[in-house]
Amino acid sequence: MSRQITQPLNQVRLTNVAVVRLSRGGHRFEVACYRNKIVNYRQGTETDLSEVLQTERVFANVSKGQFANTKLLKKCFDTADEEEVCRFILDKGDVQVSDQERAAQLENTLREVASMVSEKCVHPATRRPYTMAQIRDAMKAAGFMVHPTRNVKQQFLDCVKLLQKKQVLDIERAKMRLALVLDADVDGDIAERREKATNLLVEEGVARSDIQRPDDGDARIVFQADPSLYRKVEGIARDSSVQGRLEIIQQCVTEEGDVTLGSELERRAQQQQRQEDAIDGDANNATIDAFVASPNDVQAVSEKLQSTLTVKERSPLSDDEPSKKAVVSSRKAQKAAQKKSKKAKRREKEEQAEREQRVEAEKARQKERAERLGIDDSKDTAQASVGGGGGDTKPCNTCGGAFTPGEYRAHFRSDWHRYNVKLKMSGAAVVSEKEFLLCDSDALFG
Repeated sequence: MSRQITQPLNQVRLTNVAVVRLSRGGHRFEVACYRNKIVNYRQGTETDLSEVLQTERVFANVSKGQFANTKLLKKCFDTADEEEVCRFILDKGDVQVSDQERAAQLENTLREVASMVSEKCVHPATRRPYTMAQIRDAMKAAGFMVHPTRNVKQQFLDCVKLLQKKQVLDIERAKMRLALVLDADVDGDIAERREKATNLLVEEGVARSDIQRPDDGDARIVFQADPSLYRKVEGIARDSSVQGRLEIIQQCVTEEGDVTLGSELERRAQQQQRQEDAIDGDANNATIDAFVASPNDVQAVSEKLQSTLTVKERSPLSDDEPSKKAVVSSRKAQKAAQKKSKKAKRREKEEQAEREQRVEAEKARQKERAERLGIDDSKDTAQASVGGGGGDTKPCNTCGGAFTPGEYRAHFRSDWHRYNVKLKMSGAAVVSEKEFLLCDSDALFG
């Protein structure tokens, strides 16, 4: 008599389950959902409850399969409609995330933060971004930990501050290229408004070397500024004395392309030129301010200029002294480099002579050994060359012989080949098969 296999028809197996839990009125309520649907439901992209829930029932414990009591639902939620209670739990409840899901979320957040740092930060000197691998290693060395719920941009700012504080990397935020365009319809001199805007930018922290020198009559000021100064610069553009608008030309100013000697020299020359222009501008402004502050003291200014000219006439060689010192220091450096190069050449010659002596001593030792054993090396060499010329043989680069395909594998397992490999690794000359058969290791090195 065959036995019938009975299976429960009302059993629902919950696979790929994510539990949303809510505590209310001192009791715990849970619903079983699909892992990839809870976020979509809360974002509003998924509205069908059957696509979100595994089963439209409210549980007291999902893992044990215990359903919630209807009287308890009525008491805690003021309704016995389980669909409405499920929606309330989905909106207000906490998602129970597994360890693997939590690790995946943290890894995604860490990758996003590292990508943002790589895109928006550069090296202060070269103005080139770091790679993702360098950023990840620096974050690990600095001990940066991501937060699962905080905003990625805020964590990016915290990460940059931590890297700068720990001095793991020479890093800073990439500057923005902005343009302050003055309104042409406003009454007033464009040059005065432009000068006023430039002074306000410098006061707010914009380096004068990062401000491009505009042409005469140009109502556009192009400059580079740190992203943290954007709100202040926007306030300057709205100032009543400036009356302009702010335009973003480039979000992140970085150097692109391969690093070459010409490009690096050109970059340094441009940077030095900008610094010199900024120094000249500051000096001119200081001179103008001093002159405006005391317009009536012309006699004192003229006397000061006259005394300066007298001092220069008395010491005409004073300006050349720094240049002479620089020339002398450069000559000393050249002499020191020449001395170092001579020492290096002498050391190389001595090492070469020592190597040649060792080679000659090794050849003499091999010749003396061959004479003592009565072995003719020329015959072995000729036999090896003749044997290696065949098309069906394979040569051994270590021992120097040639073997048939059947003997080739056996030769590599032989003691002769293994011994020659040891000699070759120790820097000694290899031996022929006759020498290996006639002598032991003590005789070979004796």
